[in-house]
Order: sequence, then structure tokens, then C-alpha cells
Amino acid sequence: MTKLLSITIPTYNRAPQLHIQLAWFANEIEGFEDECDITVYDNCSTDHTQAVIQEWQQVMGETTLRSIRNSENIGGMRNLALGLSESKSRFT
Repeated sequence: MTKLLSITIPTYNRAPQLHIQLAWFANEIEGFEDECDITVYDNCSTDHTQAVIQEWQQVMGETTLRSIRNSENIGGMRNLALGLSESKSRFT
């Protein structure tokens, strides 16, 4: 089944901000968790971005939270474009 909304979050070394953003999304999609997915496009961060994602994967419940981690920093615009191009939902 295709999800209604895919939320793509490109990031690089912004773990504290990512934590805040994921908390905000969790609140905003309440009641629609099974119709949304969230993918974080980690641009080879050197901070604790992956730990933040793993923490939120335990909390999200019915919402799929995935992480795509680039093997190298591909730049902000390319990382954003990657997220948009891989979306399969009705809205991104």
C-alpha cells in the first residue's frame, strides 16, 4: 500500500535539531501514523545523528522511520534531491 505522506529530512551533523524535528513530526501526524513514513537522509554525519534516529525508531510506533546514510557527504542539494527522488508516496 502506498503511503499518503512521505516526510524526507536531509541532515548533516544536526542531531539536536533532528531530535526536535522528529518530536514535532510525531506530534503533528498523530492519528495518521499508518499513513505516513519518515526517512532521514544522513549526509555522512560525524555526530550522534544515527543514535537519535535509533531512539525515535523505538517511539514512532506505526510510522515507518528509516535512515539512509550516505557513505560520503554528497552536498546539501544532492542529499535533498535524493530524498525527493526516492519518495513513492502521494505527497512528499
